[in-house]
Amino acid sequence: MNCIIRAYVLVFVLGCGSLAQSQDIHIQVVNARNGKPITDECLNISLGKWHGAELLAPTNREGIVELHIKNRQVTADATSPHACNGQAILGPKFLTNDVESISVMGDIYVACQEYGNRVSGQPPQLPTDVIPTYRISKIVELGVAAANTCGKFKEEAKPGELILFVRPMSFWEKLKL
Repeated sequence: MNCIIRAYVLVFVLGCGSLAQSQDIHIQVVNARNGKPITDECLNISLGKWHGAELLAPTNREGIVELHIKNRQVTADATSPHACNGQAILGPKFLTNDVESISVMGDIYVACQEYGNRVSGQPPQLPTDVIPTYRISKIVELGVAAANTCGKFKEEAKPGELILFVRPMSFWEKLKL
């Protein structure tokens, strides 16, 4: 009986060790109003709290950006040679020991995630205090669906999946660019 228990523990430990070595995260980009995949977005991805885009990755035909984490390196799949107007930054980028999360912003579309609170009468907060972060371990183990602040559409995330809801820019938002 002890041999059987040891064998199960060994298989479990070896299996968990390989998960720590290689992980894939699928970021599903979805229209917040109708639930359809967004196939022409270019995601800005920051490792840890938002401090600027470290990876700039295009969605594929299913509206997904695939991130691969292996040996503390993060890379994104290329879906088109002309992706992100030729500005794609697909990695590899290195995770430091304290990086346990990612931050994600849209490039063409407006992300509908919950931003940090802005306190009236206070100076504007830095983007690092406002843009939400998503724990990599939680995404891999359970899946995470970001809040949808632009519509009522909801979707359940599967393990290894982060669902990001976005909406098209309004006419006025486009004029400000």
